[in-house]
Amino acid sequence: MAQLLNIVRRLLWAALALLLIFFSINNRQPIVVSLEPLGFLPPLPAYALLFAGIFIGLIAAAGVTGWLRLQGFAARRKAERRSQYLEGQVSALSEDAHKQRARESHDAASDALALGKQD
Repeated sequence: MAQLLNIVRRLLWAALALLLIFFSINNRQPIVVSLEPLGFLPPLPAYALLFAGIFIGLIAAAGVTGWLRLQGFAARRKAERRSQYLEGQVSALSEDAHKQRARESHDAASDALALGKQD
């Protein structure tokens, strides 16, 4: 099943590549783009503008994705540090409680022994 999906995925990519090639071949006429505050741009073929738009979109998406991954990484590290700190606190409290019970048992045994010797 996975191999079939892989083949279908590859066929779709190949069809998209052929579509872009046909688009590039059929749209070679120059298009004048006017970005008035930026100055003069020479006439560009339509496919160059399409590919430039795709490229700029990919760069923007990669930038946003990278930023979000960095934020997730920082949040994970912060949570791990907090978890380690809290685990240390729990273990310290557990040791303190164990020592307190041992001390109480020792004191109770000492008191019982002292009462036994007084009788």
